[in-house]
Amino acid sequence: MDRGLGLHLNADAPLVARGADRFTRGDVQARANELAALFNVHGVQRALVWSDDPVDLLRAIGAADATGADLFIAHTNLSAAVVDEIVAAHGIQARMGETDTFAAADAPAPSGRIYMMTSGTTGKPKIAAHTLDALMSRARAGAKSARAADSKWLLTYQPTGFAGIQVLLTAVATQGLIVAPEQRTPAGFAAAARDHGVTQISGTPTFWRAFMMAARPSELALKQITLGGEAADQATLDRLKAAFPHARVTHIYASTEAGVVFSVHDGREGFPKAWLDEPPTGVALRIVDRLLQIKSPNLMGGYLGHDSQPLLENGWLSTADRCEIAGDRVRILGRDDSTINVGGSKVYPLMVEQFLLQQAGVVEARVFAVPNPVSGSLVGAEIVFAPDQDHAEARARVLAAARENLASYQVPRVVKIVDQISVRESGKKGAT
Repeated sequence: MDRGLGLHLNADAPLVARGADRFTRGDVQARANELAALFNVHGVQRALVWSDDPVDLLRAIGAADATGADLFIAHTNLSAAVVDEIVAAHGIQARMGETDTFAAADAPAPSGRIYMMTSGTTGKPKIAAHTLDALMSRARAGAKSARAADSKWLLTYQPTGFAGIQVLLTAVATQGLIVAPEQRTPAGFAAAARDHGVTQISGTPTFWRAFMMAARPSELALKQITLGGEAADQATLDRLKAAFPHARVTHIYASTEAGVVFSVHDGREGFPKAWLDEPPTGVALRIVDRLLQIKSPNLMGGYLGHDSQPLLENGWLSTADRCEIAGDRVRILGRDDSTINVGGSKVYPLMVEQFLLQQAGVVEARVFAVPNPVSGSLVGAEIVFAPDQDHAEARARVLAAARENLASYQVPRVVKIVDQISVRESGKKGAT
């Protein structure tokens, strides 16, 4: 089996389209070789890349792989102060971004790890240890698919996040093209997909709902649609299949900690209950105290410098995803730390959002906590209605359906009608 990026294979083939710029596999390989030479000159054992540019990221991964150096991948939305702290705390000797800088620092012996960061939305990010071989394993498997031929990948995820890196590595493994839009807006993504003839798009369900409002499906020839980063809801899966009947629609379970765990292709939300007894090859799944636990060869090696670890005995990882078994499916209700406490009753925002998205005329929704002196919190919601909807009538209809079908404490008490939902760099919904 080939190891590393293998950029020398088909070196003249285009790899990255970034605005008007084009880079071949050979171009990126040459840049990685030059950086590897600098690593050797400066004795670099640990390096950090701080850039959203796919060329910068692949250059850094290639150089680290060639030299055996550890590589830290930092989100560009992290402050310079946080990045400086990470550099100082972990003995990082080289920093790549707009420029390359090298400094003497005491670094531990390199382990050849790639250190990827959680979103850090609540403070300094946690740093998860992976290997390039583990990160590439799923990408190499994808290279065997018939849909991988002449693949053109739209980069919708935050490039430095786990999902973004996975898209880059999959495009490399399949000898495909990475399309990096100049405008990371729904209209910008739709234009880039149309203009470059994109065949593969992977994004969060939140991304897909916004994309569907901006794109014209008849102008696209998608082969593969993938949803990840958030639990896929049935309404979005159905809308995508109706709009792109010739594309395979897949939703995946993956995270910075777990790697890519499994893919679901049957068009239904959740995953088969039977997988708890007979899971997909290479993984094991179980539910303990209603939380999903995973065993997989692609799990992280642990958080760097943290005493608290989600890794359990015998190779299991505990997620924060609360689940329920409904018939022959396991549904993910949402992260345990995202619940809204309404007078002692737990509300999972994802469940209420999924209910709202099933209502006619609703194209997007975000559910959040509203402080209340009596109950602690109430449920609030932002709703985006389709352009043909009368807002007053649609609001009344949706709330009537909520009162009829949800528990009283789950019904949104504060409803805002908005034109769009705030989205974080990760592609997930953000707070206003």
